[in-house]
Amino acid sequence: MKISLVNAASTARKLSALIRKHDSISIAVAWGGITEVAQTLLAHSEKFESVLLGVDFSATEAALVDCLVDVPNAYVAKNRLGCFHPKIFYFETGDKAEAIVGSANFTKGGLGPNFEAGVHAKGATDNPFFVQVRSQIKAYAPLRLPITPELAESYRRQAKAAAGKPRPKSPILPDDRKEWARVNSPLATMEWPEFVKLARRDEYHDFEKRMKLVRAIQQIFSRTPSFAKVSAAEAKGIAGVLGKNEAEAVGLADLDWGWFGSMGGAGTFAELIGLEDGALAAALDAIPRRGDVTEAQFNDYVAAFTAAFSKSSRVARLAPATRLLAMKRPDVFVCVNGGNTPGLAEALSFAPTTIKLENYWGRVIESIRQAPWYTAERPTGRDTELWDARAAMLDAIYYRPTN
Repeated sequence: MKISLVNAASTARKLSALIRKHDSISIAVAWGGITEVAQTLLAHSEKFESVLLGVDFSATEAALVDCLVDVPNAYVAKNRLGCFHPKIFYFETGDKAEAIVGSANFTKGGLGPNFEAGVHAKGATDNPFFVQVRSQIKAYAPLRLPITPELAESYRRQAKAAAGKPRPKSPILPDDRKEWARVNSPLATMEWPEFVKLARRDEYHDFEKRMKLVRAIQQIFSRTPSFAKVSAAEAKGIAGVLGKNEAEAVGLADLDWGWFGSMGGAGTFAELIGLEDGALAAALDAIPRRGDVTEAQFNDYVAAFTAAFSKSSRVARLAPATRLLAMKRPDVFVCVNGGNTPGLAEALSFAPTTIKLENYWGRVIESIRQAPWYTAERPTGRDTELWDARAAMLDAIYYRPTN
């Protein structure tokens, strides 16, 4: 058996040659992308014995997955514990075999500017090394998931949503049935034009007045660095507990502060808001006014929000907590309340009785963050304000009166 060391550039050259030369191709690689080598591979797909791509962290290019839809013996690696991280390229013709095993992924970097190191081996198929290589590739067989059009479409959406994030979560694949239903639910797959049409319809309220309320609340937040600094009446308005008489007394009666989730029935919550509770204000201050909101920041908010009720007999949970979030960051959060829970649950494929503050991020936020309507470019013109409040405005689509 002949062995030589290869770097990124020589790996690319040899892979192109080996793809053309041999009758059988087997690959198990962590990530792939559209490169000249990939184009050569796709042109010889009839030779595939097993081409298995990892998609952890959505690092494989969606365009490559698209090109492998319904290609026999082309797969992505199923969900599992641990990262799918091999880099094995094996080729066979008759009793002759060649393999490249090393650090290089099937990506622009791995086959281009990266500093990579691998081994190119050439010899007889019955050589113990090649027997081991084939055995290792065979060991990955339980992970093979065929690339269907539905998988590719869903992966493309999730990869787009993950783009630019430092280390996004791995995509949901069809073998994870419950989560697959969630990320492929009606709301998770809705396009921006459909979202605009449904939001503007606002069947039970008034779209323009909703936007006026969002605008007024955003102006309140823009005037102060902390929720603790807003006036008592404004804090009640933001929290959805401002009564009609008090609103009239302070000149705030021109807005319906109960839209997006009236919290008048959340007595303990309303009481703390009325007392201008510092702990509750500190909880909301944990959510940044601009930029990305992380799951860690949300978890910090939940912990602080819950702690604010430590001296109360009852603890306010999902609806009051998400009302504050939606009003501070309407581009990120929606208030889940009695009027919209059934609609949101159906649209996001979860049972309405199972939603709670602890799973709100996973059930709602992660689902909508990969949706086409959410990842659409910020428009200019009349829909700009809607885009800036698009998460909170889900209430305009899914709210139904409870009586």
